[in-house]
Amino acid sequence: MKAFTQEVIDHLQYYVYALVNPDDKAIFYIGKGNKNRVFSHEFESTTEQNVLQSEKISIINSIKEKKLEVEKYIISFGLSETEAFHVENALINFMKIIDETKISVSKLANIVSGHRSDKQKLSLQTFGRVEILQSSLSPEPVDVNQLRGYKIMFVKIKPTEDLIDSSKNLSPEKMYDPNSKALKLRTLGDWSISKQKADEIEYIFGVYPNSGMIVSAYKIPKTSNRYVIKENVTQKGRKQIRYNFADSGIAINEINGIELFPKHIKFKGYHFVDESGNPKRVQSPFTYIGF
Repeated sequence: MKAFTQEVIDHLQYYVYALVNPDDKAIFYIGKGNKNRVFSHEFESTTEQNVLQSEKISIINSIKEKKLEVEKYIISFGLSETEAFHVENALINFMKIIDETKISVSKLANIVSGHRSDKQKLSLQTFGRVEILQSSLSPEPVDVNQLRGYKIMFVKIKPTEDLIDSSKNLSPEKMYDPNSKALKLRTLGDWSISKQKADEIEYIFGVYPNSGMIVSAYKIPKTSNRYVIKENVTQKGRKQIRYNFADSGIAINEINGIELFPKHIKFKGYHFVDESGNPKRVQSPFTYIGF
């Protein structure tokens, strides 16, 4: 990968990054920048005036001589230039402490991941390799017409806690695991829909509304026990029937030759995502195609 797409550049704003030697998995450079700054060092290493400029260039050239590629990680994004400067400084100091004292870094005991920038709050992936950020922040658009002939229910899924059932608590990390139990429970129920729809639905897809990315997908078999009916009473005292497909839903990774996972894709041209692939701001928690 040589560059971010413009959509991802706009989303990242200023960011802080690390360059890693793939030979020994060691971080050898911490930097800050915007646009495609994280990719620029490898190009700089090929210019004559920079060949002997720094240890950084020497390491990059050594990696290239072995026919390897520098691994690039985004540590934080959605920052102002000043914020990026401070984060970069803090990380460089942290790395110096580790180098000088030989402190080891194990799994952190922090319960939460810390404060997020506004851009990070809209994103599932807030750090990681550039390839992962590119695909998660800009899922590959697929024309929804390729699903013509299928009866599919799309449901919105967000990484939040469930105030009633903790088994449905969803972290951003679980949103990337289509086999997550919590993600399955969120996707397949409980939905206040008509009996006709409940009887005819063939597939249910989970959608992250901020990007339109498909995060889960299940086939609903044509069986007599395809759903469980649950009844509850609304705050206004009205009886409400909900349908739950968790017992019958079968996880799928592709449909009609379209790979859903582990790729990151979004369907375009339906109620949640427009023809250009931009997520729409709609209130409805679910929508259908094929009915």
